[in-house]
Amino acid sequence: MSTSHYVVLRAGTRPSSETEIKRSRFLGYAARTPSEDEARDFLAELRREHREARHICHAFVIDPDRSIQRSSDDAEPAGTAGVPILKAITARQTAPGRAELSDITVAVVRYFGGIKLGAGGLVQAYSNAAASVLDVADVIDRQRMRLIELALPIGEAARTETRLRGQGVIIESVDYRVEDTRLTIAVADEPMQIESAMAQLSSLTAGGAAPTIGEQLWRDLG
Repeated sequence: MSTSHYVVLRAGTRPSSETEIKRSRFLGYAARTPSEDEARDFLAELRREHREARHICHAFVIDPDRSIQRSSDDAEPAGTAGVPILKAITARQTAPGRAELSDITVAVVRYFGGIKLGAGGLVQAYSNAAASVLDVADVIDRQRMRLIELALPIGEAARTETRLRGQGVIIESVDYRVEDTRLTIAVADEPMQIESAMAQLSSLTAGGAAPTIGEQLWRDLG
């Protein structure tokens, strides 16, 4: 895994949109899906909700490196639905010049209105429907973090914790034990950030306690 940062839907949100083209209704839905199983569960839920729909086309992108990408035309002409939806996800700029959206499934439910759109019309319709639901999506950064642990004398723990919080440091946990207190912070898993945090912790304790680097974890920011 090379990336240490990407963009996801805010947890608990499920954006939707609706467009109509030549009497066909295109309902766009998106969900945060960190795994293929969750993506397929979301699609199964939509199929139960829209049993009368002619097509439920979709695409999903999963993994911090966006290594898992799938799409389906769901009986629309090949290449007219799933691929345009997938391109809407992968091309979505999350910052100037950066496209990092992942762990997401976008589905477009089509209720046929009786007028054929042609291949070009379908590509445009599904592209627009996917873009519309992404336009209203609430997205946030997701950062790979590194835990750093510091063992402190019980009498110094509260003061150190207060100072760290005042400096904006993320306190992951405070474990009060008989012999000492274990203070664990989380910093961005980047060499400069880790080096700075180690120096900061050493300075706070005047070199009296040596911080140790622990495991990685992913954290939503914002």
